[in-house]
Amino acid sequence: MKNIKVEEFTTPILHVISQNALLDQAFSIMKENNIRHLPVSDGEQILGIISERDVMTLYGKDWQEAIRVRDFMNESVLSVYRGDNLGEVAYQLSNNKVGSAIVLDENGKVYGIFTVTDALNALVEIFVTDAYERSDLR
Repeated sequence: MKNIKVEEFTTPILHVISQNALLDQAFSIMKENNIRHLPVSDGEQILGIISERDVMTLYGKDWQEAIRVRDFMNESVLSVYRGDNLGEVAYQLSNNKVGSAIVLDENGKVYGIFTVTDALNALVEIFVTDAYERSDLR
């Protein structure tokens, strides 16, 4: 098995939301940017994560405008390091039944996010590259 680092398929975190923001704001950011996982921050530190699925459970309710992100975020965030093995990280996502992991650099600072979609993209790229190298796709 190849020793591929998770950083090769990690998506940079371009959007975070404050724990004090309204849930509607989280939904808007996700919709506008076509993302399904939104890290919750207090500035520099990731405090949790909120997923599209989390938001959709409340979407359309009369009282949704009053809910803050901090009240609904998942504080149990899977964190990995950018040098970790891709297969190990994908296994952790599956084993923990989560859709994303926050990827940290060697100093513990946020490097990016690795999602199930990133794992699938890695799988496709690895298999297509291997097949091409074996001449299956030439």
